[in-house]
Formats: sequence, C-alpha cells, structure tokens
Amino acid sequence: MTRAELEETLRGLDGEKIRDALISASYSEKGEWVQSWCLRLSNHSDPTARYGAAVVLGNNAVVHFGELDLLKSLEAAEKLSADPEERVRIAAKDSLGDVLHAVKLKGTS
Repeated sequence: MTRAELEETLRGLDGEKIRDALISASYSEKGEWVQSWCLRLSNHSDPTARYGAAVVLGNNAVVHFGELDLLKSLEAAEKLSADPEERVRIAAKDSLGDVLHAVKLKGTS
C-alpha cells in the first residue's frame, strides 16, 4: 500500500482494514510514523483496530527502538492491556513485554 492508501484506510472505520494497514505499514514505513498511528488507533471504537494497534506497538518498538519515544508505546500498551476485549488485552500484554525489551535494548546501546 502507498502512504496515501495507508492513511486513507487508517482514518476509516473498518477495523479489519485498519488492522491490516497497520501491519502493512510496519513493514514499509518509519517507526515514528507507525507509532503515531498506533497511539491514535489505540482509542478506536472498533476492537479489531485496537487489536491491530496492540499487535504492532510491540514489534515496532523492538525494530525501531532507537528512534521512538518508548514511554508513549509503554503507556499505550498498558492502557490496551485493560481493554474490554480479551483479544486486545492479550495482544497488548505481549506487546508490553516487547516494549519493555526495547527499553532494555535502548539502555544498552
């Protein structure tokens, strides 16, 4: 997907398309850009969009730890770990571990 296509999809309401666009963006876009979308979408009304944000937050933190404000990712993962949807909570808890690992990596580099 092009950046324009990603942005159009990420501004939408379809949680499945948003999840897929976030995952796609994590392979092609800069870490800060992906993080900003994950943070925005962590409050989305569709649980599938929140799930996508939860999944991508952790991976993005590990891959791009040197260029991110990891505190923002940590806060978002913690918030999502209390989500009403179980699958979002589970994904967020996994991401929380990844973000904490990225914090350690950043501290040793």
